[in-house]
Amino acid sequence: MTAGQHAAGTLLLRRILVGIPSLVGVVVATFLLTRALPGDPAAYFAGPAATAASIEEIRQRLGLDRGITDQFILYVRDLVRGDLGTSLLSGQPVLDDLLRRLPASLELTLLALMLASGVGIPLGIAAALRPGSGIDGVCSVLAMIGQAVPTFFMGLILVFVFYYTLEWAPAPIGRLDIIYAPPRALTGFWSVDAALVGDIDLLGRVLAQLVLPVVTLAFFGLGPLARMTRASMLEVLASDFIRTARAAGLPHRMVLWTYAFRNALIPVLGTAGMVFSFLLGANVLVEKVFGWPGVGAYAIEAVLASDYAPVQGFVIAMAMLYLLVNLAIDICSSIIDPRMSFDE
Repeated sequence: MTAGQHAAGTLLLRRILVGIPSLVGVVVATFLLTRALPGDPAAYFAGPAATAASIEEIRQRLGLDRGITDQFILYVRDLVRGDLGTSLLSGQPVLDDLLRRLPASLELTLLALMLASGVGIPLGIAAALRPGSGIDGVCSVLAMIGQAVPTFFMGLILVFVFYYTLEWAPAPIGRLDIIYAPPRALTGFWSVDAALVGDIDLLGRVLAQLVLPVVTLAFFGLGPLARMTRASMLEVLASDFIRTARAAGLPHRMVLWTYAFRNALIPVLGTAGMVFSFLLGANVLVEKVFGWPGVGAYAIEAVLASDYAPVQGFVIAMAMLYLLVNLAIDICSSIIDPRMSFDE
């Protein structure tokens, strides 16, 4: 094993060990907070005409008659076995529900992150190269609007303009119009699956449904990426080694991309990880606006019904995704700049 491989393995193990206490804290906090939700799940599912005896019977069947400590012990025992419980709304295991819905949320989030990065990073670079110019002003305005306007409101505006008024976009009714059959499940990402089976017409329909929700989320994530890219590039461009490279007569393109952008990329990667986490949270409202069958809409329905198991499963799944994304960013940062130390 080489020294680089050993260092990468050590970094991976260290990050996993650091993430375990965070995950334990999420489990405890989620369990306690779900028990604080208003309403009684037993009364909700027993129905308005249920008697006190039938409600109590359901409560016993759900284990809600036990003390909070006993409930937590049983929950952790099931969690260790990989059992996230059963959803009272769907009647299916929560893990199955999450695995079925997660690809829809990830497809939406990843495409939004790609769009936000594809626009925000070049915009931040252009603003850093011309501070005080019109492009710098556009960058500031877009960043401010993206952070000031709530995602659900932006989604409603886009639906009103492009679907209701202009009739350019399809109805916001989910991943695909009900008259079309979904592509054969290969990856769970319908755009990828449609492309893999070679169905161009279906691919176009899937992408058409993705446009508005992806733009809504991307607009929310564009601001932080553009601002961080601008600030990082300005700092690097003012550094001594960039002045030395220019004085040595190196081509402008080489100075900009090989030296400046590579050194400015590490904080941008960290911001991209945070933006990904923000987009996962914003998904909850965007999915409701566009009828998207993802885990965010699933969690909202569970909260309204005081259905504990899906809410707990959703939060734990999002926490694990967040830890995995940050681990991937740390590894990418160490590849870009091997001098980085993660000992702190």
